[in-house]
Amino acid sequence: MRKLLPIIAAAVAALTLISLSPASAHKPERHAFTITTKVIDQARADVGEPGPSRGDVSVITEDAYRDGEKVGTSDVWCTTVRLDPVKHFFAAQCSNTTVLPGGQITTQGYVTSDEIEKVPFKQAITGGTGVYRGARGELTVDEAGDGPAHLTFDVTR
Repeated sequence: MRKLLPIIAAAVAALTLISLSPASAHKPERHAFTITTKVIDQARADVGEPGPSRGDVSVITEDAYRDGEKVGTSDVWCTTVRLDPVKHFFAAQCSNTTVLPGGQITTQGYVTSDEIEKVPFKQAITGGTGVYRGARGELTVDEAGDGPAHLTFDVTR
């Protein structure tokens, strides 16, 4: 029995450490907030044949506001990946970096001509820096109508 006692004590200690590990005790933290954006500049690189074609790139530079006060920037670049000129349809792969006090948030997603400037669409939050380090979640982009775009970040860390 004396030979088994140290083995049993080690096993109990190991099980205690495993049950107290941070991964099992940590609950994801969720935070949602909305900013509005104002386009400062935009550019388009037309590749391939003249006019809309796969591979065309659009770059949009925006300032970001919260409660009417400028709080950062939001820069987007989209590459056209699907195109049907007869149906006036396109789809683009877009990436966004939003710089806010305390860090940056990056997002990525797919948007179609049926969504852009008509209905809210979503992108995945792919990461962040500073206070947004390890960020995940979704960005909802609502740019319907003539007003500014509204970006709602639903961040999980």
